Amino acid sequence: MIKLTRFSKKTVNLILVIAIAAVSTYWILQFSAPSVTDERVVPVPTADRAARTQIMNVTPIAQSFGSSGATVAASNISVIGVIAQGGKDQGVALLSVDNRPAMAFRAGETVTGETILAQVNSNGVVLEGGGVQRAILLPARQPPSGIEPVQ
Repeated sequence: MIKLTRFSKKTVNLILVIAIAAVSTYWILQFSAPSVTDERVVPVPTADRAARTQIMNVTPIAQSFGSSGATVAASNISVIGVIAQGGKDQGVALLSVDNRPAMAFRAGETVTGETILAQVNSNGVVLEGGGVQRAILLPARQPPSGIEPVQ
């Protein structure tokens, strides 16, 4: 067995205390240091709308908000789905113009030329153009296959 003298026990204790202090100091500095990123973080202004430069398929998104995937045409505008909110000037509709991929329009935005999306309701939209309003309703959803309605 190794026999430690009184002097060597104090030395070992001192070395252990210094090691614990060094490790603790290292981790405290690691956790309290500000994080450094390679690129600048630029806040996105909330008033700006996303640029509509890329066309994307929004049919799966529309189906998750209640659309059956079918479209209802009013001249050259088809309703794919709606996200209705609160009052008259709120809500978003997914509309397809001239059989192009659907794009999201907020209530009050111009859809085509002089046609404006006036309202978004839970069951359709109201378009306004040339002083005339026309309502387009979403088609009724079919129940999932295998579910029979109760008579």
